[in-house]
Amino acid sequence: MKRRIVFFICCMLGAFSISEGVSPHRNSEQRGEGTVKVHVVPHTHNDVGKYKTVDQYYFGTQNQQYQAGVQYIIDTVVDELTADPSKTFVYMEIAYFKRWWEHRDKTWHNKVRKLIKNKQLEFVGGGYSMNDEASVHYMATVDQFSAGMVWLTENFAGAAEPTVAWQIDTYGHSAAQAALSAQSGLKGIFFSRLHFEEYEQRKKDRELEFTWHSTAGQDKIFSSVLYEGYGAPAGFCFDSTCTDPPIVADPESPEYNLPERISAFLEFLQEQAAHYRSGNIMLTMGGDFSFQNAHQYFTNLDLLMKYVNQNSTEYGFEMVYSTPSRYMDEVTSSIGDSLSERKEDFFPYADDAHSYWSGYFTSRPALKGYVRDCNNVLQTCRQLEVLVGSPYCDADKLWLAMSVAQHHDAITGTSKKHVADDYFRRLAEGQTFCEGVINRGLEKLSGLKTGSLESCRLANESYCEITSRAENKSLTVVVYNARPVSRSEYIRIPLLNSNYELIDLTTNQPVPLTFLEVNPALHRVNSDFLPVEGVFRASLPALGYSTYRLQHAQYPRHSQTLTPTPRNTVSDITVESQFFTAVFDGITGSLKTVTNKLTGNSEEITAKFLEYRSNTGDSASKQASGAHIFRPAENTAEEIGHPVLLKHISNDDFTEIWQTFGDWISLVTRVYTDKSYIEVEWVVGPLPADHGREVILRYETSLSTQEKFYTDSNGREMIQRRLKKQEEQVAGNYYPVTTRIVLLDENSGMQLTVLTDRAQGGSSLAEGQMELMVHRRTLTDDNRGVDEPLQDDLVVKGKHWLYFSRFDSMAENRVLGQELFYKPTIALALDELPQHPSQTYSDTAVNNKYINVATIINVDYSGDVFTYLLRLENITPKMEGGEPITVDLERIFRGKTLVEFEEKGLAGDRPIENVVEDMAQYTKYDEGNVITLQPLQIRTFFATYKPSTETSGLSDKIRKIVCTFFMQC
Repeated sequence: MKRRIVFFICCMLGAFSISEGVSPHRNSEQRGEGTVKVHVVPHTHNDVGKYKTVDQYYFGTQNQQYQAGVQYIIDTVVDELTADPSKTFVYMEIAYFKRWWEHRDKTWHNKVRKLIKNKQLEFVGGGYSMNDEASVHYMATVDQFSAGMVWLTENFAGAAEPTVAWQIDTYGHSAAQAALSAQSGLKGIFFSRLHFEEYEQRKKDRELEFTWHSTAGQDKIFSSVLYEGYGAPAGFCFDSTCTDPPIVADPESPEYNLPERISAFLEFLQEQAAHYRSGNIMLTMGGDFSFQNAHQYFTNLDLLMKYVNQNSTEYGFEMVYSTPSRYMDEVTSSIGDSLSERKEDFFPYADDAHSYWSGYFTSRPALKGYVRDCNNVLQTCRQLEVLVGSPYCDADKLWLAMSVAQHHDAITGTSKKHVADDYFRRLAEGQTFCEGVINRGLEKLSGLKTGSLESCRLANESYCEITSRAENKSLTVVVYNARPVSRSEYIRIPLLNSNYELIDLTTNQPVPLTFLEVNPALHRVNSDFLPVEGVFRASLPALGYSTYRLQHAQYPRHSQTLTPTPRNTVSDITVESQFFTAVFDGITGSLKTVTNKLTGNSEEITAKFLEYRSNTGDSASKQASGAHIFRPAENTAEEIGHPVLLKHISNDDFTEIWQTFGDWISLVTRVYTDKSYIEVEWVVGPLPADHGREVILRYETSLSTQEKFYTDSNGREMIQRRLKKQEEQVAGNYYPVTTRIVLLDENSGMQLTVLTDRAQGGSSLAEGQMELMVHRRTLTDDNRGVDEPLQDDLVVKGKHWLYFSRFDSMAENRVLGQELFYKPTIALALDELPQHPSQTYSDTAVNNKYINVATIINVDYSGDVFTYLLRLENITPKMEGGEPITVDLERIFRGKTLVEFEEKGLAGDRPIENVVEDMAQYTKYDEGNVITLQPLQIRTFFATYKPSTETSGLSDKIRKIVCTFFMQC
């Protein structure tokens, strides 16, 4: 038992001092001479949805579910800081602060500006939300950085510029997040969740602070692990919703508790200080939705600080109100040169030996897929805004919905179901607006009648509203390509019947059109699905569109209805493409082997569905599998059903093999003759509710992998993973797969890459195997904050692309990733013909498949001059053969003349000079308007353009269109 510190009261002086017991002074051997400076950091962490929706949290409704009203938290904090200039506070979630700012008058605004000027109120992170780090795509992460940081700049200039990242509640930490933070100008990152064994080891070694490098070594950032989480010390939460006793400093009161409270508090400070080396420690005071009564909280904090500081020499601690940036500055100036270094990420996170937070890598896969789709819609929406020169029709609604969706309880699937439904709602409303932007823009560019184009949002479910009304009518199909390079893609459109032929309106030549019966498995997704799917190959210009005519015809020419190939034997099915030969089992339809035609290498590759039964607690641990945690009952998975070959259909362009694995799983494997990948389309669900299920799609190969595999970090760098031996052998070896997972055979030099259309959990648990979890449903809660089982009863349809190639073809692998991410956008019109059937708006300056025009945002408009936030990316790292690429900013867009440009940090809120430490070693531009993108580099510019003569009058016309269809102007 720890000895207690005994105090006596000096009544005449109204003070107290230590008389006996354990010395409160620091152990000088552990921490060095002098007094430890305690940086008290008051804060509140406001989840952008979890127990309640964003609106319920902000307005303080539904308090029977959770007591919280964010607007009142901000009110009470601002008042307290205004009353006492010595106090500080840090705030993170701009989604809430922006809303509060819009709901408050100038009196409040002036208070906040003064607090920022006095450095009392510090914004940390700067993002719209505290984004997840496992399931998010890097483009969405940077976008939500911009949503928050640019708003801060617009309202407070550089005074509120965040300097540290504040990832205190995310469930593991990615190398890409650290790198992107550094590229945005943040100098430090604070977080609290890492594997419990590593945390204890770092405490023991006093290595809770270190320098974190990206795996490519290009970026580094000061990193600090918070002590025992981000909340107040146990027993010292002073908010109105807390039950801890307040500080009673009146010795005349029978409730007097100052001596024992100070004793317990000093004990905590001593323990914390023993694990840090700089003579500084940071004491977080706050937590989830803390400071609902800031006066109460600060009053008690003031008492603690007063009595510790009155005896600072004796106690060895000096307490000051501070901020994370001040703390970072003092630590780095003290021990910055001696900090250890790290390159790896912090996945998977575990808080004990049986609790690995690797379930959320897959939880709510429908939401994860929808977020990815909306990311594509958002980028297309922004491009069309820019191309038509519209100053009014912005994409903010979807942008902000996407920024909320990156929150660490949104895309992760770790909120309550009604909150997840609200995320869907927000995204759907934003998508509706953006689809209107896209359609009106394509009408203007193509010369189609205003209001004629409609989107086909549910094409993935084989339903399309406009084609369902098109009986005996012809349709114009506009296909837009958001990539800066030309491409050909197969387009699939749900139709009522097969009475159509297809004309390319650019050449007025017929195009082969194939009709297929719709996969009956989609009936589980949408009972209104249309019976026929029309498939054709579209040739798409760079950053532009092509148009096609679905001409109604009683006896269509150049069209073909595919029927199943007769199976008179059980022999294997051999399918050829330009790049490989694939062999399928003649009875089950399962893929058996793939031969790369370039190298001649052949490997066994087959796909199987299996499931892990969810653990509900056992003799080893009461821990159950749930929304956050993946814990299978056994370390082996059971195969689901037996694959049955339903159909083999084929023509000159593609082959499809249809399989079923029972009532709720089906698979279609496609080989396109001109594509280098095999497409695997799965439909899974609804999962039966007889027991908890974690459903995986496992690829078994003959590759020699030596217990190693590779996963991506948010779509950026690849990280090598090694199979670890541990109690939770399966869950502890699961990692986030945002865009791809790779098996490499070092002996043959061949690799198999599986590219995903959404974030999933994945692993390689045996030689030559890789598995991806595609769906999960649990019947118990995992006791990590959701307070309800993961009862996900949705049917989910998704895709994997299998790419079998040499190990030195990773650059092509990344190009495929861009093609899967930037799906072509389709819009249709009934009985209308365009005046301009095909256009490209990309100059040859960016006609390079390794360049990504990552973001274009219309940020300012004056007359006919537009300023865009333009983000360009070289998608290939040096270790994968990436080379520098030069781009002439003058020639990015056809029909636009560059006026001026300025480089910014990655998020677009600050000059590049505030980001790069050594500008002497940084090349801003080569000469003229030419810039160079180094391997894997993303650069952000504010670029001002004016339209060419033929497009200069377009903005007024667009405004009229927008006002008619979307807005009250």
